[in-house]
Amino acid sequence: MIAIIAGTGHLPLDAAKALLEQKKIFIVICLFPNDNKEILEQTLSEKNIKIISQEFYKAGTILSLLQENFVTEVLFIGKVDKSNLFRNLKLDWLCVKTLAKAATKSDQTLMEAIINTVQDYGITVLKQSDILKNLFVKPGVLCGKLTQEIEEDVNFGLNVADKLSLIDIGQTVVVKNKMIIAVEAIEGTDNCIKKAIEFGHDNLIICKTAHKDQNQKYDLPTLGPKTLENIKAGQVKAIAWHSDKTFISNFDQFVRLAKNLNITLISV
Repeated sequence: MIAIIAGTGHLPLDAAKALLEQKKIFIVICLFPNDNKEILEQTLSEKNIKIISQEFYKAGTILSLLQENFVTEVLFIGKVDKSNLFRNLKLDWLCVKTLAKAATKSDQTLMEAIINTVQDYGITVLKQSDILKNLFVKPGVLCGKLTQEIEEDVNFGLNVADKLSLIDIGQTVVVKNKMIIAVEAIEGTDNCIKKAIEFGHDNLIICKTAHKDQNQKYDLPTLGPKTLENIKAGQVKAIAWHSDKTFISNFDQFVRLAKNLNITLISV
């Protein structure tokens, strides 16, 4: 039995569809039901897939659910905003114990601690890239025009993003005319882009990367329609990402929205 541990966003639904296509038996534990439980239920209700709501900060209860449902493999998928750690939450003992194992509170060390805890109980953690490999897009220009100016900014931005990822700051850098306008930290990709628009105003280049030694079991970078929903025409000129390290969710809608906004999409 597989359990999808579902954070926010569209990726948990993508994962569920992929497992259905692979004829796998699975359940879904929804950590943020207000975000995506309804759409998961709409898709999975006729498939008799069990969907369980459980707060993300109750790790002991989640572990009990895995054991009660005879889960042998889990897939961590979707966003769990690290800023939640600043909320006044009553973490259970297993959550506190797991967090204490992390040398720092970076995304990488936190997830490694969680994965190690799960594996200590004999449960295998699946690679996101194995389940969702269909969300990788081959290199090329998906829409728009790749000018020399855009290419130079993309090369500059991805190079900076690669270096920043080595020290686990973030996975997104926004540039303009070879100037760094914004760098993603705890606020996440969407807020990083919002901040860049406030400072850079227009013709921005968004560059998305992953850690050099990215663990394929968690936190692979993702782009999709939600990335574009608060962007107005003219504010962003291009979006670029590494083809083998970034998921593109809702591909057709993502490209369609980018065309409407006159944004060049580049899989590098």
